[in-house]
Amino acid sequence: MGPDINTLYFFPHTSDDGSKLKWSHGANTPQLLQKSLQTYVDMIEGDVMLKGQGTETQSLIPVMGQPHSKDSEMPFEDWLTTITPTGKGIKIDIQSTDAVEITLQTLKKHKDKIRVPLWIHADIFKGPLGSEPSVDGTRFIKHVQRLFPQCTLSLGWTTGTHTDLSLVSYTWKMVIAMYHFIHEHELEPPLVFTVRASMMHNSVPQIKWLTDNTRSSLLVWNSPGDKVLAEDFMHLAFKFPPHNLYFDIQDKQMGEYVRENRHVSKDKVNPLVLQRETVIFKPEAWVKMGLHIEQHSILPSEEAIVLTTKTVYILTKNKYKPRNLITLHGRVQFLNIKNKDVVNGETGLNIYMRPTGYSDFENIVGIRCFIGVDGLLQISGSNLKRVKDFKQTHRITPGTSNCFRFSVQDTGNEIVMRVNVRHNCETLESTIQDEEVHAEFKVPIPANIGIDQHPFILKLEDSNRYAVLDELHVKYNQK
Repeated sequence: MGPDINTLYFFPHTSDDGSKLKWSHGANTPQLLQKSLQTYVDMIEGDVMLKGQGTETQSLIPVMGQPHSKDSEMPFEDWLTTITPTGKGIKIDIQSTDAVEITLQTLKKHKDKIRVPLWIHADIFKGPLGSEPSVDGTRFIKHVQRLFPQCTLSLGWTTGTHTDLSLVSYTWKMVIAMYHFIHEHELEPPLVFTVRASMMHNSVPQIKWLTDNTRSSLLVWNSPGDKVLAEDFMHLAFKFPPHNLYFDIQDKQMGEYVRENRHVSKDKVNPLVLQRETVIFKPEAWVKMGLHIEQHSILPSEEAIVLTTKTVYILTKNKYKPRNLITLHGRVQFLNIKNKDVVNGETGLNIYMRPTGYSDFENIVGIRCFIGVDGLLQISGSNLKRVKDFKQTHRITPGTSNCFRFSVQDTGNEIVMRVNVRHNCETLESTIQDEEVHAEFKVPIPANIGIDQHPFILKLEDSNRYAVLDELHVKYNQK
C-alpha cells in the first residue's frame, strides 16, 4: 500500500462514493492542523510555498501557506511528518514553480513512511476570472514524474470571483488546452481535476467531456463566501458517477445536503438539465471515418464531440431512406485553438445528405450543406456525376459569435436548412430552444440522386478551427 492507492478504497466507509469523503481545507498552521487531526475528516489539504515567497528573504525552505499570507511559518516537513502516522489522507497544493522541486524532494525523503493516499496539486492554467498561474505546468509534471510519481495527480485552473457569474464558465478552450496537456505528457490515472463550485453552473458539459476523454475524476471545492446553488451540486451529482466525484465543501450544511441527496439528484436539478438530456449526444450512434492515424482527431463524450481536423469525420451508424421527413439537429461551436485565420467560404462545417461515396475524405459524394464561421450557408452537390451542378447560398450575420444551432431536413424532394446564431453556447440557459429561425432556405433535389438508404456525415471543410458539436440527434417524420 503506497501513496498512489485509490482514495475511496483506502477509506472503506465511503462505499466507493466520493461525496462521503470528508475534507479539511487550508490546514496551514499548527493550530489548524491539530484541529483537523482531531476532527472526523479523511483528507487534509494544505498549501505549500517557499519561505518568504516573492520577497528578498525568499529561501529554499518549503513552508505552509499561500503567497502574501501572514501565517506561513510552519515547515512543510513538520506538517507532513505530523500527518503521516495518523491515517489521514494528504493533499498538497503547490503555490509556485520555485517550490515544486524542493517540496517533492521532501516527499521523496519520507516516501517509505507515507502509507496513505497522497494528492499533489497545482493550478497550471488560467481559468475563469483567474490570474496567470504561478506554477509552470510542464516543469511541475516533469518534477513529479522524476521525483514522486506514486501519487494522485491533481490539476486545476486559477479562478477569481465576481458579483455576477451568470455567464462565467470553464470554457471549451480551457478544457481542450488541459486535454492536450494531459496527452502531451502521457499522464495516466489516478488523475483528478479540481474545479470551483461557483463556476460550475455553466461548466458541467465541458468538464464532463474532459474527464471522459482522460479517464479522470473530479474534485469540486468552494471558498467561504462563494454563492453556489444547491441545484448546481445536484447537476454534478447527476452527471458524474459517485466514484469519480469528490466534494471539498466548506459550507457544512451544503455538504450534508449533497451527501443526503447525491443519489436522488435527478429530482433536484435545474429543469434545463433534463431538457438537455433529451438531445444528448450518443457516441455509440456514430462511426469515425478517415485517417485513423490522426491522434486526438475526434474526441467524443455524452456531452459533445470535438472534431479537430478535416481528415477525419463522423457518420451515423444508422442509414436513412429519404421517403419521409428526416431531420438532423445539432449545435456547433467553432474554436480557434490553432490560432489560424478564417478562410471565407471554407472554414466551417460540412453536413452531407444522401452520401453515396465516403471512403475518401477529400471526395465525399452527396449533397453538401455548409455552415461557415463567417456566416456563409450553402447547399450544393458534392462530386456528383451525371447530375447538373446545383448550388444555393445564404448568409447570416454571426457578429462576434462562433456558435450556430442548425437543422437540415430531407423531405424527399428538397433539402431544407435552418440556422440560428447563438451568442453563447456555454451557458446552461443556452439549452432553451430558439423561438424564431434566423435563416431558412430550400433546395430542390435533382430527380436522379439516389433514394437508397444513406447515413448523415459531418466533417470540417478545413482544419483552421475545432468544432464542438452537441445536441446532435436525428428525428423522423417532423412536420
